[in-house]
Amino acid sequence: MTSIEDYGHAEYWKQGGWVAPWLIQANPAYWPEMIACIGEHWINRKDWQSFFLTDKGRAALRVQLCTRISQASDVFVPWLEQAIALDGLRVLEIGCGSGSSTAGLARAGARVTGVDVKGKALVLARKRMSLLGFEASFIEAKQEWLEFPVDVRDFGGPYDLVVCYALLEHLQIGERLNLLTMIGEVMRRDGAKFTVFETPNRFAPFDWHSSKLAFSEVLPDELAYEYIRRRSPKQDHPAHLYELYSAEARRNIYRRGRGVSWHEFELTWGLSNIEILLDGYSPRSQQKNYKADAAYEAALAELFAGFDPPVPRAFCRPSLELLIKFR
Repeated sequence: MTSIEDYGHAEYWKQGGWVAPWLIQANPAYWPEMIACIGEHWINRKDWQSFFLTDKGRAALRVQLCTRISQASDVFVPWLEQAIALDGLRVLEIGCGSGSSTAGLARAGARVTGVDVKGKALVLARKRMSLLGFEASFIEAKQEWLEFPVDVRDFGGPYDLVVCYALLEHLQIGERLNLLTMIGEVMRRDGAKFTVFETPNRFAPFDWHSSKLAFSEVLPDELAYEYIRRRSPKQDHPAHLYELYSAEARRNIYRRGRGVSWHEFELTWGLSNIEILLDGYSPRSQQKNYKADAAYEAALAELFAGFDPPVPRAFCRPSLELLIKFR
């Protein structure tokens, strides 16, 4: 019978799924100490040890322990390094969470400053970096920091790259616009590039991220809420928590994840002002995991190309993976 002690070894996780080869060779203390840290600071329940022994708990633990960090180091970093060398690069990572992507960037030699609002997540991030022997600095932002225009000076710099890894979809529309406006200021001030990775596209024909429903991302919020509540197979989706649509329900379906499209970028930066250096069509992308539909994307690209200004083909992919600079 499996026990929580069995989890404290790389070999256990290696047998059950994706673990980056370098992580298997990492400090053996990483496994038992990160498991305890995740249980005590991330899982909001006192019985976290017994929860981790369930199928649901083990799956949640795997994501935090090794899946996200493996994806960051084995997919995101090689994808980025096709266009930029990360070694020595000054990186501002907004929404660093528990440090999985931070670790991937730091392992590649980047000098990362991570920003997040979740104190518990940053506890995990600091612990992860320490156990793996990586360095990064962290800034804990106020919970409501994106509800208002952001002063770029609050986050230091200069920076060579700004990273939003699986973040924009969890922000409400006003927060997205405030954040992208601030990032644009960093890009103009420092000549920095910007990358977004693993963000669901509002125009994807299937919501692979949150509801697992066809075209739910493009629906108006109230209709999306009602459709998800009645039809989504994801019973842990927050729409199932509310009898009626409300401001709280709307906020929570965004926190779970709502698609992003070219519109946010056009409003804040102007599509004619940007150049896309890498996208989901570039080699080393992970788009095959996101229910790509080549015929649909080709039709969308043809439509977008006729707009004024034209919308880059990059915004046709089911997951938005973009490396952008200003012209």
